[in-house]
Amino acid sequence: MLDLRAIAHALGGQVSGREVLCPTPGHSSRNRGTAIRLAPGAPDGLLVATFNGGQAEALAVKDALRAAGILPAFVGTRRELTAAEKLAIKRALAEREQERLQAQASAAQIARKWLTQAIPADAGHLYLFRKRIAPERLWQAGDRLLVPVTDQTGTVWNIQTIAPDGDKRFLKGGRTKGVFWFAGKANDRLVIGEGMATVAAIRRATGLPVIAALSAHNLPTVAALVRAKCPDLHITIAADDDAAGMKAAREAAETTGASLALPEIVQ
Repeated sequence: MLDLRAIAHALGGQVSGREVLCPTPGHSSRNRGTAIRLAPGAPDGLLVATFNGGQAEALAVKDALRAAGILPAFVGTRRELTAAEKLAIKRALAEREQERLQAQASAAQIARKWLTQAIPADAGHLYLFRKRIAPERLWQAGDRLLVPVTDQTGTVWNIQTIAPDGDKRFLKGGRTKGVFWFAGKANDRLVIGEGMATVAAIRRATGLPVIAALSAHNLPTVAALVRAKCPDLHITIAADDDAAGMKAAREAAETTGASLALPEIVQ
């Protein structure tokens, strides 16, 4: 019988509710871009959803489970799914989507409550001091900074908390795609980057309005949303100095016609 804990152990993931969250093949071991849940009637009895990949990555996940002895060895060639299997997958996907929306709504309520009880961030907070950035549009609860995560209408959907040592966390189940943190109001120019501290430092140096997508895979999505709403806005995409950040920034710039700012490499 399939067991979520065994699946999590084999893939370097963790059990979260009724599913396993684990790295997508080809991504960092810290990544949690793949969700696996038991789906009786579906092929191999599993539903594999990769949020930063496609069918090839989903099949690679199953291959890893076969190598670990959790799924039976693959024999023969790939076949077409039966009608019953397609129906089982459709039901499992619909169930997962409903749970996801409910979790996002609950996290949004918590985020809004926290912000009403928080105080404006202290400029002397250790994280802000180390990063040399201002407390603009940041709040604080205890020793953790609260970074409000909103959509284009300004509705709060999530919060990123930052500890003095830089540890960052989102609310469990909270929405992270198509939402962002911002500072300043765009007139004719805007800078979009990945992390809050990165774009806050850019704002401090240039005075330009900024948006932080808060993750590499969300950067192209946020850039596309901004471009659709403001077709004449001059957008600069600020790339992070890592492979995932560079790739996401280049994609965001190419698909939106934005300028690309690369980090300076110091030898």
